[in-house]
Amino acid sequence: MREPRTINYGGEYMKLHPNGDISRPKIKMGPSGKWKVTGAVTRNNFGHVVRRWSLQEILDNPAMIPWKHANGKQKTFIQDLDHGTHREWRSPGHSVI
Repeated sequence: MREPRTINYGGEYMKLHPNGDISRPKIKMGPSGKWKVTGAVTRNNFGHVVRRWSLQEILDNPAMIPWKHANGKQKTFIQDLDHGTHREWRSPGHSVI
């Protein structure tokens, strides 16, 4: 079985499990099955989606995803499903490693 990936979320390190579950070791929150990464989107400077990334692509090779622009601004945004609500992470900056 594959080891979890790490999400760097503004300096907090969370775990991204192979099934998409997220856990937060900092607050001792394990994976619940109710908070999952579903993918990510890369947006251009006007906010339009230019590329969609599946969960599998994120897990397989997160280094190939352009998480930030050269100036450090977020370029690719994680999308999740949190207790039935679809969301897109905006701030703080984040990436999967």
